[in-house]
Amino acid sequence: MINQRIGRPSTPRADRRNPAWWIVPLGLAGCLLIGFVMGVRQSPMMAAAMLGAGISVAWVALVVARPEFALLIYTVLAVNLNSIDLPVPGGVRLSPDILLTSLLIVGVALRALTMRRPVFSLPITAPYLIFLAVPMVTMIWSPTPVESMKGIFRFVSYYAIMWLIVDVIQSKEQLRHMVVALLLAPIIPILTSFLQAATGGGQTIWAGELFNRVYGLAGGPFTLAYFLVLLIPLVLIFLLESSPEDAGSGVWQFRKGLLALLLVGAGAALLLTFIRGAWFALVFAVLLLGLLRGSLRYRQLLLTIPVVAGSVLLIFSPALDRLEQVADPTSTLFGRIEVWKLAVDWITTSPLAFLAGLGMKSFEYFYILQAAPRIAGLYWRREAFLIGNRPHNEILGFWLDVGLIGLIAFIASLVIVIRQAWRIFRRSDDQPLQLFALAFIIGSAGILFGAMGDNVFSQPSVASYFWIMAGLIMAITRHMMPAAVQDTAATP
Repeated sequence: MINQRIGRPSTPRADRRNPAWWIVPLGLAGCLLIGFVMGVRQSPMMAAAMLGAGISVAWVALVVARPEFALLIYTVLAVNLNSIDLPVPGGVRLSPDILLTSLLIVGVALRALTMRRPVFSLPITAPYLIFLAVPMVTMIWSPTPVESMKGIFRFVSYYAIMWLIVDVIQSKEQLRHMVVALLLAPIIPILTSFLQAATGGGQTIWAGELFNRVYGLAGGPFTLAYFLVLLIPLVLIFLLESSPEDAGSGVWQFRKGLLALLLVGAGAALLLTFIRGAWFALVFAVLLLGLLRGSLRYRQLLLTIPVVAGSVLLIFSPALDRLEQVADPTSTLFGRIEVWKLAVDWITTSPLAFLAGLGMKSFEYFYILQAAPRIAGLYWRREAFLIGNRPHNEILGFWLDVGLIGLIAFIASLVIVIRQAWRIFRRSDDQPLQLFALAFIIGSAGILFGAMGDNVFSQPSVASYFWIMAGLIMAITRHMMPAAVQDTAATP
């Protein structure tokens, strides 16, 4: 009777808010208060340090309690974080990227502990751990243990990012948010690179003539160039697939005008980097796209791309001059060949070096300096340029870092992810999933092509976005594909 008259008795609603979320207001309030007091009484540097501590606490809490927002922020900003340093008391300068990724690793560890999630649950875990284990052992005798540790840290951070993506991104709507973040990421580098082109503020090199190579806030021309090679296919594919007729049919709709503007801007910025290897890599990737996708609009790329490339060379003479400079005796190509020979010599010095490498980053920070400058060719004559410079071939680079064992493990990790992307592209009935998988395949093909003659995976901003997209591929396979496809994708 009572229930019929007044309904069911109300039950108190449980508070489902994650306890870690309270760290944000408490941490910020406390640090801001202390920072303000200390700044007034002592120095502005102390106030800035406390403010930074508060932001750091907030970032860790965001990773733990609202990880999707943290991933979106990181995806939009990561490419810009290596171009500036933060002042730290004592005269030390700290990269925002290092700080952000360090705190991200802490946040991922806290999330895994509080949520009781298995850490070693990714499909690439086994080969990836083997890849990491080799430099951890060789660090014992590495002549550059600090640099080796930095290199290992980078790859640990990539795994943490992938783990967080697979743990959090479980729906197509979340995936769409991440794709939007990927599309937004090139905007700041493109705009700042145009500013450098207009003011002459890029990296100036002499290669037969003076070239002003732009890089925006990406940290360097190589970084910006291969970052764009990875993401231009994503922009191009969704531009070609955007159609008003598909509205309401489950196909993601983006404004074609904005995508076209982004594509033109990205292409122009890539051209102004004057990185020839990236130019060839993009042409290769887009031609591959024309072969893989059967519709006429994609087949037309096989004709359009050569025409566009030829027109650019005719209209923009510095690009043609840059290509012609390859045959010059002072060209970087001949310097690369000499360094490749030097790398092979070091790899074959002993069975241990052949199998386990010299130690992560030991070649570019120590062993290459043991050779006379003339051996490395004219391009590598300055010792300041030698330090920290890999051999411009990622197969040789990883062989030097982690030996044949680690190289095979790294390639196995790539193969597993690319196979998953291929299965999504071929077997999914959901067009947005197909298109993203295709964009990842094409972008990966481009940077892998470029990795044969340039440093790609050693560029944190490029590698971060590759592993972000790889994490999204694994998230699609786990959460958005039929069980039968998941089972086949789990077996390498």
